[in-house]
Amino acid sequence: MEERVDEIDRRIEALLRSQEKTDEQMRKTDEEMRAMWSKTDEEIRKTNKSVAGISDGFARMSEGFAIASIEEVFNGLGIYINTTLPRARRRRNGRELELDLLNLARNEDDGRELVVLAEVKTYLKAEDVNDFIGDIRRFYDFFEEYRARELIGAIAFMNYAGGAKEYAEKKGFYLLNVSQDIMKLANKEGFEPKLFRYIV
Repeated sequence: MEERVDEIDRRIEALLRSQEKTDEQMRKTDEEMRAMWSKTDEEIRKTNKSVAGISDGFARMSEGFAIASIEEVFNGLGIYINTTLPRARRRRNGRELELDLLNLARNEDDGRELVVLAEVKTYLKAEDVNDFIGDIRRFYDFFEEYRARELIGAIAFMNYAGGAKEYAEKKGFYLLNVSQDIMKLANKEGFEPKLFRYIV
């Protein structure tokens, strides 16, 4: 009987040692997994930062094309831009409106002072057009000094989703698309832009 008790004790002791080894291995595995997840998280953060930088670079390149081209394009339409304000931003009552290109212009035919507001997109989608319409609706609330001027909208883009270009034109916007190293008008012949006005 005593021998049997000793055997059971030995087995329990061996089982406890085995359990301790298993626990130690699990702790090591847990530490390794945490280190691996931490490294993975850091790699993901770096990748996200790089992607954001590339995306911002494309956006700035698109804006550069638009700034370089918009004056020439509108001069050809008899609308002379005399001031270009890239990334015009205004804050009011805790709200903010940021515009890609705010241009002040004069119509050669009748001398009217105009605002030519341009939205710049690397890849134009229909929802971008809707967002731009929203910005135009809020424009006169933020830029009161231009309430006497009519506003013409333009959308400059590198590429577009199916139907987005047609939708933007239907909404009355001039379209500027990259052609060689500058942007050129991409509207259909006979296009008439929509004129936006401040309404009291």
